[in-house]
Amino acid sequence: MKATNLTFALRWSLLALVGALAASCSGDAPYYRVQVDAPDTVSLSPGENIPVELTLTRVADNSADIRLTLANAPQGITLLPEVHLPASEESVTTTLTLAIAPDVTTTGLVQTLLLAEDPTNAFAAGATFFIAVQPKSAPQPDFSIVADPRQANLYAGQSTQVPINITRAQGFTGPVTVTLEAPTSRVRADPLTIAPEETTKRLFIYTDRSTTRLPLVATVVATSEDGRKATTGLTINIR
Repeated sequence: MKATNLTFALRWSLLALVGALAASCSGDAPYYRVQVDAPDTVSLSPGENIPVELTLTRVADNSADIRLTLANAPQGITLLPEVHLPASEESVTTTLTLAIAPDVTTTGLVQTLLLAEDPTNAFAAGATFFIAVQPKSAPQPDFSIVADPRQANLYAGQSTQVPINITRAQGFTGPVTVTLEAPTSRVRADPLTIAPEETTKRLFIYTDRSTTRLPLVATVVATSEDGRKATTGLTINIR
């Protein structure tokens, strides 16, 4: 299941040396706004990088150069290159690379900002961009699991199914029990068993109506009959 694209309509904020003042929209004052089309949440683990398609569109009176970068990200998390919307163009669509360095120890939800700036007129605006940093998968020598896809999108109170794939090696032929470890009891899953002759099974995930409407990073655990565990990350994007 792919991340849903959201459109952010952003009104510029005037950045003065003495503080931040709101740009007026009344009278003859210009109305500044940009629109960003991008995934609201992207999931990956340290050491990985993935493409992110983004469209930046000018709206209303702003006709200057606009540059968009990733702000408020922890060290080691980058979104490159920066997006440049020339003064002569109304919109630009480009594919960026979101990367997390291998030595990043942060896991869980990281809230960053897609920051659009017009340096000439000292205006800036931002939209929230969630990065779900999943823990690295931890396989056993003879079996491993993966959630495919690694991100599930649903509304609070809904349920969904996520395929869980197991890879066996070194003669391992036993069953495994799959469970979900989530940071809240409002998100849960029924344990399931992947039998020796099976390689894929669907994990049923349930959410309460009262679940906070934010992405969360959970862990899928596969346990063998002798108690050994293999794990992988799963983002549950709750709206």
